[in-house]
Amino acid sequence: MARNLLFFLQFVAVATLATCVSVPEKRATGGYVQNPSGTASFTHYSGCSQPACGIAASGYTAAISQLAFGSGPGLGPGDACGRCFAVTANADPYSPAYGGPFKTIVVKVTDLCPLQGNQEWCGQSRSAADNQHGAPVHFDICEDTGGAAQFFPSGHGALTGTYTEVSCSQWSGSDGGPLWNGSCIKGESAGNWPSVGCGNQGTAP
Repeated sequence: MARNLLFFLQFVAVATLATCVSVPEKRATGGYVQNPSGTASFTHYSGCSQPACGIAASGYTAAISQLAFGSGPGLGPGDACGRCFAVTANADPYSPAYGGPFKTIVVKVTDLCPLQGNQEWCGQSRSAADNQHGAPVHFDICEDTGGAAQFFPSGHGALTGTYTEVSCSQWSGSDGGPLWNGSCIKGESAGNWPSVGCGNQGTAP
């Protein structure tokens, strides 16, 4: 009886210890910060045909700031690749009195906005979580695929607002087939963050 009790107590102790040990998620490695919703800033750019994720798309697409992208220049796709986000503007940081109209569109992340050379908007880092406009995440929306024209009011090329990760079933574009239809570019499928897709590469800035 005593032996059985001792065995039971040892089993309970091991099971309890196992529940207390957490394995870091792949997407969280390297110090990157990847939240499914929050505040954001928005600009636009052209020349989106060779994005850092490795695959271009025909619908509304965007580059995302390096701290959220999950990889650095030349390191390959980060965990943001292929994920879809509903982005909503609510202010122009350069024209505080402007009251809209503002819009919401759904974009797919295909590209990286690197910190180097883009400190104003994509300068988020482990030591400075927000950019110069108080946003922890920045989306640089591609002009070539029509997203910028749909999202930005005439004369207002920089905005702030919010973002929420959504299912890519809400995205109206095409990226060439089922291999890149929800997250990542390697044929994996994943739920919204904190679920893991590609995982991250390298170390966050």
